[in-house]
Amino acid sequence: MPTTLLGIICGIGLMVYAIIETAARSATTLTTKGISLADLYLNVPAFLLVFGGTISSTLIAHHLSHMIRALRAFFAVFVHGEFNFIKAIEDICGFSQIYTTQGVKGLEEKIKAYKEESILKDGITMLVNGYKPEEIKRSLIVSMQRRYDRENLDYYVFRTMGRTAPAFGMVGTLVGMIFMLRNMGGDPTKIGPFLSVALVATFYGLVLAWLVFNPMGNKLQHQAELNLRVGKMQIDGITYILNKEHTIYIKDQLAYFLPPTARPKLFKKENI
Repeated sequence: MPTTLLGIICGIGLMVYAIIETAARSATTLTTKGISLADLYLNVPAFLLVFGGTISSTLIAHHLSHMIRALRAFFAVFVHGEFNFIKAIEDICGFSQIYTTQGVKGLEEKIKAYKEESILKDGITMLVNGYKPEEIKRSLIVSMQRRYDRENLDYYVFRTMGRTAPAFGMVGTLVGMIFMLRNMGGDPTKIGPFLSVALVATFYGLVLAWLVFNPMGNKLQHQAELNLRVGKMQIDGITYILNKEHTIYIKDQLAYFLPPTARPKLFKKENI
């Protein structure tokens, strides 16, 4: 089933469920005596309407594969540490020194033990395989840009979710308000539960949008920008390796990718 149709069906189904369940729950809640915090803030129909509606709307706006990728990126954020620029520059210098002293044969042995998947590894592998310098650089630039485009998809997915969640919170509010206004001339004890549903739905929408979806989208966009910066640095490093530049010169040039406070750590070995 296409994700657009699936999203529409799920969204409508969740709204119908929320309306029916809200009416059923309010009929059994006639007094506010003895209500706990869980009763006040945990409302399954309202949460399903907001969260499920947000997911359904995102399914309409994006392909399922993009949503799955964004969810993977969401969980990956919790396990990935910060990128070590200093180590990356030292790796580039190490490859350059081996290429200068041992040639392609030395690089071939070194790259077998290099486990980190990166543009640097791809460039060295192409060099070992006999690609021309201009072919290596062109291929790496295309690879870097395509990765950036793919990672931006994660940001767009969470941006959609961040924009949609408050809207579905308002939908939940309208559902509660409609029931409340319809009951204004009847039993006044039933007005409170409907108003509670209305406000809790807005609460869910705002919390999901501004505590989860929007911050996570910004973080994923920042990660994409960081990876682009890393890619540019490694492509410059590959160029220096191809030119067999001295390691000191390479460090001098790549140090500009570091903040000023981190640059002394890069040169500490040379200062000993």
